[in-house]
Amino acid sequence: MSSANKSLAARMATIKPVPASVQLLEKQLTAGESYVRDSGLASIPKVKPPAEPLTDLLARLIEHENWFVRRSSAAALTRCAELDDASQIAIHNVAASRLHHQDQDVRKTAARALIAIIKSSNQEQPPVTTGLGIKRIRQPGEKKGRGSDDEQDGCSTSAHDDDARSEASDDSMFGCAQPGSLSQGPGVLALEEIATRLNDDTPEVRRLAINSINTLGELAVPYAKKLGKLLADDDIFVRNTALDSFRILGSHINEGIDEVAKLLQHQKEQIRYHAKKAMHVIKDYEGPLMAQAVASQLPNLELQRKQGNTKAQKRNTAEQGQSDLDHVRTCTRFILSCLCELGPLSAPHAKVIAEYLEERDVQLRAVAVRALISGGDGVSSSMKLIRKRMDHPDPDVQRAAVDVLRGLAPLSSAIATTAGKILLEDASEFGQDVLKLRMQVLQILGASGKYAKRYFNDMAKELESSDFQCRRAALEAFVELGKHAQPAGTEIARRLLHADPVIRRIAVECLGRMGAVAADHFGRIESLAET
Repeated sequence: MSSANKSLAARMATIKPVPASVQLLEKQLTAGESYVRDSGLASIPKVKPPAEPLTDLLARLIEHENWFVRRSSAAALTRCAELDDASQIAIHNVAASRLHHQDQDVRKTAARALIAIIKSSNQEQPPVTTGLGIKRIRQPGEKKGRGSDDEQDGCSTSAHDDDARSEASDDSMFGCAQPGSLSQGPGVLALEEIATRLNDDTPEVRRLAINSINTLGELAVPYAKKLGKLLADDDIFVRNTALDSFRILGSHINEGIDEVAKLLQHQKEQIRYHAKKAMHVIKDYEGPLMAQAVASQLPNLELQRKQGNTKAQKRNTAEQGQSDLDHVRTCTRFILSCLCELGPLSAPHAKVIAEYLEERDVQLRAVAVRALISGGDGVSSSMKLIRKRMDHPDPDVQRAAVDVLRGLAPLSSAIATTAGKILLEDASEFGQDVLKLRMQVLQILGASGKYAKRYFNDMAKELESSDFQCRRAALEAFVELGKHAQPAGTEIARRLLHADPVIRRIAVECLGRMGAVAADHFGRIESLAET
């Protein structure tokens, strides 16, 4: 009997006595009536229960089976942060440790408590329930309205936010610490606990940390680069959540733009496309900054290509070197296509893009042409660099330059003006180089639309050229101009009376291919057929 008494005494010695204030608080926080729970929450900073029993109680209640008890315990944690001796234990040992809990709702409730502490320490209201995607699944037949559980806890979602209790606070978690009631210390500690979870091994925890930071606004600035790097996370759901960060936080995380641009040259294709999605999100509010970050990757890739060639020659590893060069080429093409999708935002970087008109790879040249054309009228400042390549020894580069000018010609009268001046020069005394230049000019004027009208007479004279290719280029130019070439019909019809039958034939073909635009001159063609 004495041994049993000793055993019982030993077990009782290990039991920690629970203060009466903590026992009462437990009854209040687990009560079904909302006013009783509110009374218990308000009593925490006044009564100041002992730290260890208090935090042990909240550690149990935050995992309680009833959702409103979990919410009340989260609000109580924010109240504990007002107590100097309990704040660190409540944040680190209770709330932060529950971010790894297997129950999703417990994780979100713990994150909600930390966010409320951060907001309160910065004199802001905590986010509403829907901010972290916290929703309560209703049972069949359960109705919303006054007296329901949602009204008692104030955690309404969407349509129920107008309840009587929801009008009292923007938080929808009633009883939590009020804005400004906490010092900066607990807020900093809570923010560090959330930020640490950005590197967690569990994807669900990383997503929760990102969603939590998305509610912090300006406080998320120090984590901008990390959010950008998370776009390369192995888990697609984490990547999508990081992508949402750029939609939600906007200019607060501009420091992460460079990280997004760097991912455009990632080894994995799916990561590159996620970075491109982020690029399109960012361009809506920081377009010039995003375009600059994307364009800055091109010199880096060029340097990698040169280094790859050098290493391959030194190590004599042709296969590995070729693989690296293929990746660089693929990334270069991808970044140029991104600049193309940025449209006029890429115009200030036309000088860098124009360098790729001289690439031997036809795909790189083609995407560079599209990128320059998408820049629109803003590329006019770099027009000299493009025209310079019309004289390049490589005919492929010449065609690429002409294609760019043709694409920009309908947008800028300066292109047609510069090209038209070349036709004013007498080409009878020059060689094949000048004739080739005039053919290029005719191709450009053919795409100039309304801006080519001033040079119709000079273009018509090219129909009389002794060079067959120049005559064909003039014919194709008038046909391409379509309705804009209607005033040129008279000049072309005059060539129907030319002494040279070759000129008459090309004039007839030109008017015929112009179609309805030259219908006024079809009578002259019919009379010519009778002669």
